[in-house]
Amino acid sequence: MYNAMASTQTPGSKGSTRLHMDMADALNIMTYAAPCADGSPGCAAWDLFRAQDSEKIRAFLREKFTPVNTNANGAGPGSDGNTGGASVNGQKGKTGRGSEWSGTNDPIHGQQFYLDEDLRAELFNRVGVMSYRVYQRPGEAVFIPAGCAHQVRGVMVSVFMWN
Repeated sequence: MYNAMASTQTPGSKGSTRLHMDMADALNIMTYAAPCADGSPGCAAWDLFRAQDSEKIRAFLREKFTPVNTNANGAGPGSDGNTGGASVNGQKGKTGRGSEWSGTNDPIHGQQFYLDEDLRAELFNRVGVMSYRVYQRPGEAVFIPAGCAHQVRGVMVSVFMWN
């Protein structure tokens, strides 16, 4: 079972589940979502990417987010409890879209980034990759093929899914 809290779509959002990919097919069934303030059912917003776009996504993330410096032990800022982070547009500190990134791990498998609406637009404009947005409501299932990068955010409410 996976429990997630709602998140926004605004720049800097970290989503409910950051960008990642699974090695096996997955079927995610939403069993419950608290209702929205207007009484409509809550949902989850999935961004699914084609498997063949994975290398373009990785290249985009590596170019967009400069890795933090690491010492001889491979430990970077934040390994001692301090808050370091990747540089974004020349600004040092938290990316606002993920946490620290050493540059040695895979930017998708490392689950360090959430592509908010601004980053998804930039990904499309720069390399022609777009996500397929799926809104999942209670009682619905979402199938994720192995090797497809994906991310999730709860929309307005707490979201509970069986995985």
